[in-house]
Amino acid sequence: MCGEACSGAGHRVHPIQATVAASAPGKWVDALASADEHVLDLVTLDGTAVRLWHHLPLHLDAGEPVAYHPVAGVVAVRGAALNVRVLTA
Repeated sequence: MCGEACSGAGHRVHPIQATVAASAPGKWVDALASADEHVLDLVTLDGTAVRLWHHLPLHLDAGEPVAYHPVAGVVAVRGAALNVRVLTA
């Protein structure tokens, strides 16, 4: 872990982000994802493509289900919440 130095988009989930995600449950969007290293490619169920970045390397199989909260900047994958930075939407 990178400790306190790693904050901001793409690093650890900030408590405010967690609060926003929890208080706006209707904003979660189901998506299918693939990831290689630090880039996550999502396709939401309505067909919208989103490219995200995360500090730690990730490896997801193509089509792996995730939930994306664009307001909070969080992706839920494999039971973990990840802070992400939007590269393209």
